Amino acid sequence: VPNPNKQANLIIQAIKNANINPRTISYIEAHGTGTSLGDPIEIAGLTKAFKEYTNDKHFCSIGSVKSNIGHLEAAAGVAGVIKVLLMMQHKRIPQSLNIKKINPIIQFDNSPFSIAMKLSEWDPETGDAIPLRAGVSSFGMGGVNAHILLEQAPPTDPAQDTQHGQLFVLSAKNRNSLNRMLADWKSFAVSEQ
Repeated sequence: VPNPNKQANLIIQAIKNANINPRTISYIEAHGTGTSLGDPIEIAGLTKAFKEYTNDKHFCSIGSVKSNIGHLEAAAGVAGVIKVLLMMQHKRIPQSLNIKKINPIIQFDNSPFSIAMKLSEWDPETGDAIPLRAGVSSFGMGGVNAHILLEQAPPTDPAQDTQHGQLFVLSAKNRNSLNRMLADWKSFAVSEQ
């Protein structure tokens, strides 16, 4: 089971590293396995971290991809990141499925969180000036905690994109391989014009 103090410390460190106010985080993708012991501990850790900055209640939706697709073991954290990125793209928070009864041990009334019980527009209270922000928590079998903060990409002007082109990423094992690959792509680009 997660350690709420270690989890809170990790989340506080992530918030400090990102240099943001957690009051601007409007969604948490919890590890959320749906267990009677683990979920209350996870919410306690999240609540403790957020309360270092604010005592506001219910401003942040919370859910877990596991309610939609089950536990993917080692890929659970990546599934949570993918879910949040899709949510940001569509600006919607999906419903947490299969919740018949909220765990009475979890103190949602005294927390910044409310369970995403229905599909809703992702429209944070902080207004248009703040981009969509979310945290994703994941725990490993050996007791490792991970927490990442994600922020919506800044809006782009489509007219400006055509003037500046597109980013093209090349990767290779070493500089010689990269130079050969770059030469091949330059040759291809010239021949296509």
